Amino acid sequence: MSFYDLNRIEYKLKREGAHVKAITGERIQVMQVRLDVGFESDHSHPEEQVGLVLSGQVELTVGGETRMCGAGAGYCIPPNVRHSFKVLSRPYAEIIDIFSPPKEENNI
Repeated sequence: MSFYDLNRIEYKLKREGAHVKAITGERIQVMQVRLDVGFESDHSHPEEQVGLVLSGQVELTVGGETRMCGAGAGYCIPPNVRHSFKVLSRPYAEIIDIFSPPKEENNI
């Protein structure tokens, strides 16, 4: 399939406080992510990740450097680098994340 309308795709619960919609190609994946206030995640993965905050406030730490990220803030997370998200805004923050290669766990 070549065309998608994210407005017609329902969010799916990835884990407590994290809701996602995904478009997955052969070598890249784009996700619209809604993270509830108070959501926290601290992890790493082998995929490169690039993201853009659409709305809300997120405290993002990448490789030990922490920044407050609001609407319009972007980030690039190299493969296997530890990173964390903490959502500070009510009721949620909305983010676009791009992964290369696609994350298997996100093929929902």
